[in-house]
Amino acid sequence: MTTRSREDRRPAFDLARKLRDPNFRGFMKRNGYVSGTTVVVALDAEPVTEVFSRILSETKPPVVVAIPRESAEYGFVFMTIGQTEYDAAAQAIDDEENDVGETASIGMLYDTMAARERRKTLLTVPNDWQPATFKVELSGLTIR
Repeated sequence: MTTRSREDRRPAFDLARKLRDPNFRGFMKRNGYVSGTTVVVALDAEPVTEVFSRILSETKPPVVVAIPRESAEYGFVFMTIGQTEYDAAAQAIDDEENDVGETASIGMLYDTMAARERRKTLLTVPNDWQPATFKVELSGLTIR
């Protein structure tokens, strides 16, 4: 398990508290959360490669990634991550748009998808062995 500072863990505890609120649970359900799905809290500046590596090493997709954002409804924005098989032919269609750079943060990924109003995409994330392709879907785009 990844060692995290007390400050880095604070959003996870905040999310756990919110999950006791029936209104928040209703919000999660309206945004596609299914009971029993693992929720991974990732900080805005955390590199995409680290978040996806953590997902693969600590759990099994599909998972919901919660990113703390003060401006978002309930203080979080959400992405659903599902793994797909690597398919080089599918990636060749629009390779540059669907690749994530090694320095990209999870917050940058969310913002890019939200700015395009593109709620779903296939995304190739680099790693030490073979790039992995994931289905990524945004939810909880309502900003207060």
